[in-house]
Amino acid sequence: YPTAFPLKHQQKDMRLALGLAESVSQPTPIAAAANELYKVAKSHGLSDSDFSAVIEALKGKVQS
Repeated sequence: YPTAFPLKHQQKDMRLALGLAESVSQPTPIAAAANELYKVAKSHGLSDSDFSAVIEALKGKVQS
Protein backbone atom coordinates (compact mmCIF):
# COMPACT_ATOMS: atom_id res chain seq x y z
CA TYR A 1 0.00 0.00 0.00
CA PRO A 2 1.88 3.10 -1.19
CA THR A 3 1.56 5.70 1.53
CA ALA A 4 -0.44 8.82 0.74
CA PHE A 5 -1.70 9.25 4.33
CA PRO A 6 -0.26 6.97 7.03
CA LEU A 7 -2.64 4.79 8.99
CA LYS A 8 -1.16 6.11 12.26
CA HIS A 9 -2.26 9.64 11.33
CA GLN A 10 -5.72 8.48 10.27
CA GLN A 11 -6.18 6.70 13.61
CA LYS A 12 -4.98 9.80 15.48
CA ASP A 13 -7.51 11.96 13.63
CA MET A 14 -10.25 9.42 14.35
CA ARG A 15 -9.29 9.41 18.03
CA LEU A 16 -9.51 13.22 18.13
CA ALA A 17 -12.90 13.17 16.39
CA LEU A 18 -14.19 10.59 18.85
CA GLY A 19 -12.98 12.71 21.75
CA LEU A 20 -14.75 15.75 20.37
CA ALA A 21 -17.97 13.79 19.86
CA GLU A 22 -17.75 12.46 23.40
CA SER A 23 -17.29 15.99 24.76
CA VAL A 24 -20.72 16.93 23.38
CA SER A 25 -22.34 13.59 24.29
CA GLN A 26 -22.73 12.54 20.66
CA PRO A 27 -22.63 8.78 20.12
CA THR A 28 -20.46 7.67 17.19
CA PRO A 29 -20.68 3.86 17.05
CA ILE A 30 -19.55 3.52 13.43
CA ALA A 31 -16.55 5.80 13.95
CA ALA A 32 -15.69 3.91 17.14
CA ALA A 33 -15.80 0.60 15.25
CA ALA A 34 -13.58 2.02 12.51
CA ASN A 35 -11.14 3.29 15.12
CA GLU A 36 -10.89 -0.21 16.60
CA LEU A 37 -9.99 -1.60 13.17
CA TYR A 38 -7.31 1.07 12.74
CA LYS A 39 -5.88 0.12 16.14
CA VAL A 40 -5.78 -3.57 15.18
CA ALA A 41 -4.01 -2.73 11.93
CA LYS A 42 -1.51 -0.50 13.79
CA SER A 43 -0.78 -3.23 16.31
CA HIS A 44 0.22 -5.50 13.42
CA GLY A 45 2.86 -3.20 12.02
CA LEU A 46 0.79 -1.26 9.49
CA SER A 47 1.21 2.17 11.15
CA ASP A 48 3.35 3.60 8.37
CA SER A 49 1.31 2.04 5.56
CA ASP A 50 -1.42 3.98 3.83
CA PHE A 51 -4.62 4.08 5.85
CA SER A 52 -6.24 1.85 3.20
CA ALA A 53 -4.14 -1.00 4.61
CA VAL A 54 -6.88 -1.31 7.24
CA ILE A 55 -8.49 -3.65 4.71
CA GLU A 56 -6.03 -6.29 5.94
CA ALA A 57 -7.79 -6.25 9.32
CA LEU A 58 -11.16 -6.59 7.58
CA LYS A 59 -9.96 -9.46 5.39
CA GLY A 60 -8.76 -11.30 8.47
CA LYS A 61 -5.10 -11.24 7.50
CA VAL A 62 -4.30 -9.88 10.94
CA GLN A 63 -5.66 -11.35 14.15
CA SER A 64 -6.91 -9.16 16.99
